[in-house]
Amino acid sequence: MTKANVRALVVMVSGCGLTGIVSTTDLVNAALESNDGDKKASTVGDVMTTSVLTVTPDAPVSEAAKLMIDRGVHRLVVVENAENCLPIGILSMGDIVRSLSED
Repeated sequence: MTKANVRALVVMVSGCGLTGIVSTTDLVNAALESNDGDKKASTVGDVMTTSVLTVTPDAPVSEAAKLMIDRGVHRLVVVENAENCLPIGILSMGDIVRSLSED
């Protein structure tokens, strides 16, 4: 993640595909827990967020922002369409802020 300068990765499995998202926050939280003497996370599956929120590319930015605020998340996985869970991108709160500053 550091080398690619990204703050989140989509976690995929066969079948449906989308199974989670792991962010820098997830990794920091796991590191802090391991320093407190808790079991050290050893896999992405141990630290990823499994309740992934999704939007489609045609969703209004205002609705995506409201979803992020209402659910207290900083990222949404963009999926091809509502019927499948094929991820095609990640929309972050930073993306929305940049978009608004360009207007």
